[in-house]
Amino acid sequence: MPAPFCLPPYLSARSATETVAACQRLLESDDAAMVDAKRLRFADPFGLAMLGATFHMVRDQGRAVGVCGLSSDMAGYLSRMDVFEGVELVGCAPRPTERHDRRDALVELTLLDKQGGVDDAAYRLATVLAGTDPGEPPDEMSGFTAYDRLVEPIQYALSELLENAMTHARRQGFRYASVWVACQYYRNGLIRLGVVDNGCGFLETLRAHPDLRRETHHEAILIALRPRISCNRDLRLGLDSVNQGVGLTTTSRIAGQAGGGLVIVSGNAFHSTTGGSGILGCAAEWQGVAIAMECRRDRLPNVRVRELLPPLDALTSVRLRFE
Repeated sequence: MPAPFCLPPYLSARSATETVAACQRLLESDDAAMVDAKRLRFADPFGLAMLGATFHMVRDQGRAVGVCGLSSDMAGYLSRMDVFEGVELVGCAPRPTERHDRRDALVELTLLDKQGGVDDAAYRLATVLAGTDPGEPPDEMSGFTAYDRLVEPIQYALSELLENAMTHARRQGFRYASVWVACQYYRNGLIRLGVVDNGCGFLETLRAHPDLRRETHHEAILIALRPRISCNRDLRLGLDSVNQGVGLTTTSRIAGQAGGGLVIVSGNAFHSTTGGSGILGCAAEWQGVAIAMECRRDRLPNVRVRELLPPLDALTSVRLRFE
């Protein structure tokens, strides 16, 4: 039996270095992977997506994955969030509980490996951000409710974000890259969302960009945050009329207006839109892109998404309601 790898107490965007380093060690190990999780106390959707992606890739290498030492509460939560698919739990069976429908509070870990799943995932994520539909009557003039006007533009921005993640991840020889997402609403009013891919990363995607003066992962993250990078014609990325290249930019702006921000990891670098940027410690590095979003649900109804969209240089091929 191989010596177990110890997970840190927190798998989260706020401890990105420790989270990435733990996943990197698992991926670089040999033979079966046994994970000692006795120290684990908290995992946010960023950490869930990172851990789920790592488990998936280890299994793709033909190696078994086991987890030991989990408390019953953590085992129950991670099982509820569908993190343990194909993973053996050793001595840490989750406490049996009834699985309630919580579509307004969480999106379990979801693997996206086909374009067809993007819109559904974006809608589920937007529903968690918006919360329960209050069932208000529609406006007599437009036929739309306030809930419709909140959910649809958020879904559009998140759909762009996921589309871009899948499209860009699969460049430079990473044609089988996938995306993992998870989301949760917390009782203190915060919403946290994680989007992780195992593709080529921002630097390889943007290496030919004329503004990339230094070929570093950190510089590539900063350029990726600019509007319409995915349809920059110099790069020949996403030139179709539906994908407008506003997903990351608009999601960042939505989060900022709703009292939060993004944390982005690609390669050996990270950037937080609320402050903090640079190189991950402990020589940690992620092959791909990992994004964490945090915001306050009660501030989302006041966000005017239309005003956060970059100026249009082309018309979309779909009608969107941004009233």
